[in-house]
Amino acid sequence: MKKTFFVGTYTEPILFGTGEVFKGKGEGIYLCSYDGKEIKTLALIPTVNPSFVCVDEEHRRLYAVNETKEWENTFGGSVSQWHYDESGNFSLETVRGTGGTDPCHVAVSPDGHWLGVANFASGALTAFRLDEQGRICSERVLFQHQGSSVNQTRQTGPHAHSVIFGTDETLYVPDLGIDKLVCYRYGESIEPYENGDVAAAPGSGPRYGEFSRDGKHLYIINEIASTVTHYEVSNHRFEVRDTISTLPNDFKGANIGADLHLSVDGRYLYASNRGHDSLAIFRIGENGTLIALGHVPCGGRTPRNFAVDPSGELLFVGNQDTDNIAVFSISADGMLHMMGSYHFPTPVCIRFLSE
Repeated sequence: MKKTFFVGTYTEPILFGTGEVFKGKGEGIYLCSYDGKEIKTLALIPTVNPSFVCVDEEHRRLYAVNETKEWENTFGGSVSQWHYDESGNFSLETVRGTGGTDPCHVAVSPDGHWLGVANFASGALTAFRLDEQGRICSERVLFQHQGSSVNQTRQTGPHAHSVIFGTDETLYVPDLGIDKLVCYRYGESIEPYENGDVAAAPGSGPRYGEFSRDGKHLYIINEIASTVTHYEVSNHRFEVRDTISTLPNDFKGANIGADLHLSVDGRYLYASNRGHDSLAIFRIGENGTLIALGHVPCGGRTPRNFAVDPSGELLFVGNQDTDNIAVFSISADGMLHMMGSYHFPTPVCIRFLSE
């Protein structure tokens, strides 16, 4: 039952895209364990606003964005890299400026050669080349997005929100501000993929997504519209097959979508709502279609991020505004059952280590 995971937090005040100034209570990145009864902190890695982390377990390297608007008196935030040993000792190896403001998501390419960072406020992708040991070994490559969309409050300029590595050396950057999944090709270099961008519905605000195991389906959560869009993928062509609300039909309040994950077996999909403060549950039907099964309360307020553990047995939700992590069991029919809630300061990212 023991699970080991990282939790990213906010440590300083930050101005969100919604206009809210949020005051973080965390102290950095926490390495934690869960034994079915309690969450224990095994190590604390002090760093500023590590709102998203990713891990290269093979080479024992941890990466985190530092979500700020300035780093060492220069424009933009930064990304930090640590090496860790079997005993949970962490050594900071490098910190690099991203050249873009409020970096909010980081991911490693499947071949382990690239580190991609989405810079939300300025709307840009930053990429760093990695060496064979997972160390940042090159100067950054910066791609500035351009444009706007129909929402005059949230979409006056680009807002890159995540980095999704696809198949065939492609990566997609959902940009909430311009209603596009901006496409790139990577290999020895990284470049925009001509005619590869994927359009989202005007005003939807694409935020994050995941591919099905076979790469034939992509599911994107749209922050502004509170919907999930299902694309069918064939030869780098994306066709919208269905778009479904993450909210109950009778909900009338304010809400924005946040996170989305497939179950380990690929049969179910979960999406989080900030406002309704719930997890929407969907079954993946024939041809990848989405079938709504219902909602469960998230166990707190503002479920910014959640994660399914590698065994597929548990789902952890980081409730940003109530300083708690809620733990759910996942039943055979995909439904979620809350097992407990644990105090945690400003949890905004949860990443499990393998069993």
